[in-house]
Amino acid sequence: MSADPADRQQSFIDAFSLTFPMVPDTAKKVIDDYGARAVLGIVAKRSTFLVDPDGKIAAVWAAVKIEGHVDDVTAAVRRLSGAEGYRVLST
Repeated sequence: MSADPADRQQSFIDAFSLTFPMVPDTAKKVIDDYGARAVLGIVAKRSTFLVDPDGKIAAVWAAVKIEGHVDDVTAAVRRLSGAEGYRVLST
């Protein structure tokens, strides 16, 4: 999800050969609902929310650092997918 319009998101998807969809939130409603606005509330900050199959937030990375992030998220998905239940994680 991004506050950018769909055409800008598509350019980003194309530039990085992403294989997943992005959802525009130009009104920043979902961004606000998740508390993901950066300093002064002007722009959205880079955050990752891992949502479980029941729609509950299972993990949050509030300040994403690009290096190692994919590995961290992948590890969390693997941990959660092997568990009977889940617990809220925060990093």
